[in-house]
Amino acid sequence: MDYLFRFDKPRPNQGAMVNDIYKALTDRHDIFINAPTGLGKTDASLGAALTFALKKDLDVFFLTPKISQHRIAMEAVLGIKRKFGLDFSFADIVGKRNICINDKVNAIESDAFYGSCESLVKAGKCTYFSRSKNFSTDDKGLADAMENGHNALLDYSYGKGVCAYEIAAKYAKNCRVIIAGYSHLLNPYNSGAFLKKIGHSIDNAIIIWDEAHNLINIANSYLSTSISELGIDAAERELKAINNSIDLDYLKFAMKKLAAKKLSKGMSEALVDKSDMSEFMESEYEKLIDDLEKAGLEYIQAKNAKRSSILHIARFLRGFLDADESAARIIKARNGLARLNVSCLYPDRALPILQEAYANVFMSATMEPMRMYSDMFKVANSEMRSYASPFPKHNKAAFIDNEFTTKFSQRSNEQYMKMAKRIEEIKDSVPGSVAVFFPSFSVLEGISRHVNVAKKYVQRREMQSQATDALMKRFTEDDGSMLMAVMGGSFSEGIDYKNNSIKGIIIVGIPLTAPDLELKLRIAYLDKRFEGRGMDYAYIIPAIVRSVQAAGRAVRSERDRAVLVFMDKRYSWRMYMAAISNSIEISDSKDYMKSIRFFWDLNDVVDKVVKAKPDKNS
Repeated sequence: MDYLFRFDKPRPNQGAMVNDIYKALTDRHDIFINAPTGLGKTDASLGAALTFALKKDLDVFFLTPKISQHRIAMEAVLGIKRKFGLDFSFADIVGKRNICINDKVNAIESDAFYGSCESLVKAGKCTYFSRSKNFSTDDKGLADAMENGHNALLDYSYGKGVCAYEIAAKYAKNCRVIIAGYSHLLNPYNSGAFLKKIGHSIDNAIIIWDEAHNLINIANSYLSTSISELGIDAAERELKAINNSIDLDYLKFAMKKLAAKKLSKGMSEALVDKSDMSEFMESEYEKLIDDLEKAGLEYIQAKNAKRSSILHIARFLRGFLDADESAARIIKARNGLARLNVSCLYPDRALPILQEAYANVFMSATMEPMRMYSDMFKVANSEMRSYASPFPKHNKAAFIDNEFTTKFSQRSNEQYMKMAKRIEEIKDSVPGSVAVFFPSFSVLEGISRHVNVAKKYVQRREMQSQATDALMKRFTEDDGSMLMAVMGGSFSEGIDYKNNSIKGIIIVGIPLTAPDLELKLRIAYLDKRFEGRGMDYAYIIPAIVRSVQAAGRAVRSERDRAVLVFMDKRYSWRMYMAAISNSIEISDSKDYMKSIRFFWDLNDVVDKVVKAKPDKNS
């Protein structure tokens, strides 16, 4: 069958992936795709889905966890349009806050932005929104901007003086393909309003979930929230600043009392039942939340503030009220201050969207074991496919360093200094740039300060997307440099380091979730839900997924070559080795530093032979 594919021919195994997805869609089955980095999952999935969707008059949603991943999907769709001369439109949709041009609100952070935006719109004080109402989407400049992505749309909207989000939503009503973030459909607080705004029905849509191994954790985050004494103090100062009489003292008192009741000597956290909170669950609870939301918006407007602790308190109280049996309420104390968390253990409320879609394509380089994802996503009649790497095995060599570990009980400054020295030695053996990925910021910071290399780029805590993009650009353009970042973050998943800009990757430690009460409760909850597999589903497999994702950043094409070093002796343990071997072949070399040098010497010889070989076309 002739599929819509933008290149002359598919890579090895890529064609099989296209066939498998198309067949699954024909049978109206969901499909799980485990395909290694570099196979071309985006092109394969969109090629199959668009071929089927255009025949059956369906829509296609391509969803990603991060905005940075939209570009690849846009290039694939645009390539198909141009190659086959097809007449359909597509839209690149990002959150309103990311493309707002109203300087009265666009610097406001998080949830406070959306409340402030809505307030301005309702009051008729946003001229950009007002101009958008009668703005025609037939303007050719808009079509060009949409095909070049949300940044181009932002520039276009600024020139026209209209709200970029509003005209993007208008334009999307007539689009066949929507490229967007997970939150647009997966967040149960957003999905209904979003679909209504763009005029699409999910039961008439194929959803492609890129990096689908993230789906459960991201859905959990939408249904989790927290409050602290310090946050209440900040909210009280804000209320005082606008002369508002709402009293939050009782809330702080109730938290302190709860901590005293639940936390015995030596305990730092404990499980809380909803009934334990009855003391400050006022009869007019909903009115309190509404009053706090109004006060928070008033504070932002009156003080020209970027955020509001009052709004955060309101969000927490609403989340606490909405939490169901799949949420854990946990009281914590640190340095004499209390914090109350509502942590979603399993996102039941977010998953119905998966059953409502015409069909789902779940894909990732780390979808093993697929049974786990099928269980967790609650989808029936699904297909499961796994594909081998399309690249020669000699393009990559992977090793385990059994000398070190980041196991918490064995961490020390002395250990960090030794690991830093080894990282420098590996860097010296690699002819190009190296990326080092860590299990947490604390380990990154503990080791990075001892690493002495000439050109070092280090990820910082809470970096915004612009700073992340700038750091990425500097690193990839600076040959022979070193990137130091955390696993599970913006630098280690769903991002392409083009032109083989990374020749070596060092995975420091195993990114296991901290063994706190929340993790123990999640394991217990999933044990009951999935026949005793809670430890695997909540703890071991997610850590290995983050490791393998980070390790996959180097070899992205048949010409790329790289060495991988897993710097933690626990990777040799059977349970971790079994999990990692699904994706990466580990060398049994006893002297891996020598093997690294041999790997690059051998590839130098191969390169010389290839260059010396006569061109058949000459």
